[in-house]
Amino acid sequence: MGGYLRAMKRYAVFEGRASRSEFWQFTAVLMVIIFIALIIDGAIAQEASLDDKKSPGGIITVLVVLAHFLPSLAVTVRRLHDTNRTGFLVFLNFVPPVNLVLVILMCLRGTPGPNQHGPDPLALGGGTLTTAGLPPAAGGSPVAPQMAVAGPTRHDTIAELERLGRLRKDGHLSDAEFEVLKSEALTQARAS
Repeated sequence: MGGYLRAMKRYAVFEGRASRSEFWQFTAVLMVIIFIALIIDGAIAQEASLDDKKSPGGIITVLVVLAHFLPSLAVTVRRLHDTNRTGFLVFLNFVPPVNLVLVILMCLRGTPGPNQHGPDPLALGGGTLTTAGLPPAAGGSPVAPQMAVAGPTRHDTIAELERLGRLRKDGHLSDAEFEVLKSEALTQARAS
């Protein structure tokens, strides 16, 4: 659900990158919403047919699809950017036999580290959450590795928590990733 909300917050932002999880969470939630809209439209049509009235047929589904058209294009373009490809490949979506290529591209791992479209969106390293690729803290390097070497001061911990908060606010970290990194920072601060 976090990926869906991040994509909707960046409703028409075609710049930057989107991770696989953001794209696929957005897609999964959108499919559920469309399915629910179809059920509602079916119930409305059935009710109208029982009353011998003509129903507006599928209006809820049409509204849902229209409301999600632009964010869907934007998250797809950002996902293509994450794999270091041009966003214009989104037009493959409109060519039925070729659109399977786009599905394959959406499944590929993003470029590790920054690329021409921006920083790594979730800073994933080898499938595990790390601080590699995250913007550095005030000291010039990510704080979590510093904390492992030398005990952090109270100021270091506060600076790290503020940095993580900014990353979450900017959409570079999901709520779950923020909680994991916050917990690590606090655990390391307590250990010193």
